[in-house]
Amino acid sequence: IAPLLLNVFGNTIYNVAGKGTPEKVNSFASLSLSYMVGMVLCVILFFVTNPGGNILAAVSKANWASYVLGLTIVFIDLALILLYRVGWDVSIGSLIANIGVSLMSVVVGVACFGEAMTMIKGGGIVVCILGLYVVNSPEKKNKTAVLEGEETKSSAAGLMWMPVLLMIVANLAYSITAKVTPSDVDTFASVSLTYLVCIVYALLMFFITSKNKNYFKEIKKANWTAPVLGACLVCLEVSTILLFRVGWDLSVGLLLAYVLLAIVLVILGRVAYKEKLTTKRLIGIGIALVGVILVSLA
Repeated sequence: IAPLLLNVFGNTIYNVAGKGTPEKVNSFASLSLSYMVGMVLCVILFFVTNPGGNILAAVSKANWASYVLGLTIVFIDLALILLYRVGWDVSIGSLIANIGVSLMSVVVGVACFGEAMTMIKGGGIVVCILGLYVVNSPEKKNKTAVLEGEETKSSAAGLMWMPVLLMIVANLAYSITAKVTPSDVDTFASVSLTYLVCIVYALLMFFITSKNKNYFKEIKKANWTAPVLGACLVCLEVSTILLFRVGWDLSVGLLLAYVLLAIVLVILGRVAYKEKLTTKRLIGIGIALVGVILVSLA
């Protein structure tokens, strides 16, 4: 249960830091700083947990998974920052993305890792989809909306959903890769290598997408969220790897983590950010969570 709780804790602070990232700072510049902090923390934790250990020897045991994890992490973190920049609430945006990842994890777990698919699990998936529909279904209006206004809203809605879809795809790839990470390699050594890869990816993306910007000037625009995000990422990466090493299935471990996370984020969004939760939205969240529980109990 410890990796599960660590994952929920790290994910909660992770979302707070993501929402607090300044809009004026380049996303890749800010993320590169976060990854530097994460790598330093992992190296320190390696030597704390392995006095006199050889981190280079430990890293040499890592396989392709550490490099692929680095790529997926960059896109997950980019999606998180964009998620809040386009206007999603803390209590809803991450919840929808996580439920989407959970559903896809069930499919991949059954198809690729031989995990069982039961009637209850299938029913839970249907209930999750119903809950997501209720959460995102448009509110009823008393008057007919103006056509041009509707077109504008439709375009904005498409823009809002792009980070969600990016997060679902990247998170799914991340979960699969974390599951196949070798169990004989030290967790902190593996994650430190992953963050080194993240730094390289983030820097490359910065210089590709921001040819006329000065990297060091962009870094100065970052605030407390960059190092905090790095620390949270260490919690997430380590807890996810440990989650699978102690025996959780891909289709169950993440589902339980996301159920707990969803509850925490709804409370956080309401208390800390004064986000509005309509009755319809609460009902939709409740239905989706029931579906997730059904899937995890199957």
